[in-house]
Amino acid sequence: MKSILFSIHSQIASFSKSEQKVAQFILDHPQKVIGMNADALANKVGVSAATVVRLAKILSSDGFPGVKIQLSAETKVDDSLYTEVDPKDPLDVVKQKMEFRIGHTIEQTNLALSDKSVQSAAQLIAKADDVYAYGLGASSIVAADFQQKFIRVGKPVIQTMDTHLIATGIVKPETVLVLVSNTGETVESQKLAEVAKEHHVPVITITHSKKSSLAKKSDIILLHDDSEENEKLRTAATTSLMAQLYVVDLLYYSYLTLNFDSNATILKESRNVIQKHFK
Repeated sequence: MKSILFSIHSQIASFSKSEQKVAQFILDHPQKVIGMNADALANKVGVSAATVVRLAKILSSDGFPGVKIQLSAETKVDDSLYTEVDPKDPLDVVKQKMEFRIGHTIEQTNLALSDKSVQSAAQLIAKADDVYAYGLGASSIVAADFQQKFIRVGKPVIQTMDTHLIATGIVKPETVLVLVSNTGETVESQKLAEVAKEHHVPVITITHSKKSSLAKKSDIILLHDDSEENEKLRTAATTSLMAQLYVVDLLYYSYLTLNFDSNATILKESRNVIQKHFK
């Protein structure tokens, strides 16, 4: 079950002003909310009951009753885990926060990510002669991880920061372009997607925003959670990076199962080569 309090923390900036009032009250008084109905909460906060119901639907498929059930399960959890990292936090508290956040991110990614999309992406990659992977900044780490995984099973993958090289490489048929962008608004990725479209090259995008500019230019969207997106202190990608790497792992394992015996043989040969010449 997802953490509803952490979901509120991470999404509150995207709510309307009236919804934010309700959300903040839930964060400040979760135990009290458990004993309220929608009308009582609305009167307490000074909003309409419809606002409470609307927010509850965003937070839980079971509406306000579902919100209260989840709050009941979470009220014994240390609420400091839901907050951002504080300079006063000792390392053991930072570790607890990161464990909580990463677990929440993986859980939310599982809910957002379509099985059909993963399977379709794996099939596209299996049919391709060449695969190009690109990501900027922290997303380049994910593109590199994608490359090293698939090369080990004999699938040619070109991963580079040189957008001109990728643009010239994807003009031939039987090619697939894999783009990694947390926001889906990276200019370089969008330009590469446009080049791919012009040459009828399918685009697979790993992003957290299905409404982003890049997602609209993609054939397959692999969605992940990004619970840190609305945080004030975001000096580097943390949980979003974990989510992207997790999506690559799922895509990789899905690819392996398409022709498992053959891929398993190639993996064994790859391991033998490393052990023979580099150990």
